[in-house]
Amino acid sequence: MLSERAISIRDCLSTAERLRSKRLLGHEDRVGRLCVMLGGIMGFDPGHLIRLRYAAGLHDVGKLAISDTILNKPGRLDPDEWEAMRQHSEFGYQILRETNDPTVLFAADIALQHHECWDGSGYPAGLKGDAIMREARIVGLCDIYDAMREERPYKAPISHEQVVHTILHGDARGRTRPSLFDPELLAVMEADAEPFRNVFDAVPG
Repeated sequence: MLSERAISIRDCLSTAERLRSKRLLGHEDRVGRLCVMLGGIMGFDPGHLIRLRYAAGLHDVGKLAISDTILNKPGRLDPDEWEAMRQHSEFGYQILRETNDPTVLFAADIALQHHECWDGSGYPAGLKGDAIMREARIVGLCDIYDAMREERPYKAPISHEQVVHTILHGDARGRTRPSLFDPELLAVMEADAEPFRNVFDAVPG
């Protein structure tokens, strides 16, 4: 069960996200649901799935500290803008760590690590492999799946089939490649990707 403090913090931050960007709030909700689905397949117990959904639902809260000109830019970010955007992981950690509630602190660690990559090419710390929290690896995969599927200011939505193919096999530019993700999670997606489609399609954008 979640503590009253954790629920109150989530509700306050979710309201702030809704006022800032309904798209951001929808993205976090879907990623939370995707993580519960994937965590269930991985054998997480019900109590841990509740904590995972909570943490995944706040993974991008640091974007509240990113300027609208960057967050809503209708085109690719230049190097300086991209560097500013990358700070959202650390901003999320800073926002969520100001408590002694263990579930919120767990969410802070997820916010910090969800852009770390299996091959060490992620940020902010360049963690590699098992040095990344298992839950953050799950959030990272679900985050990429949802971000690629949804419409964003700089891109059109991409089909489920194309997104799954890109995650499993990479894209032509090498920006998305299998080495970014935990091989165990890729094996789950390769065996049956339909649960990803079902969760995404069930939650309005």
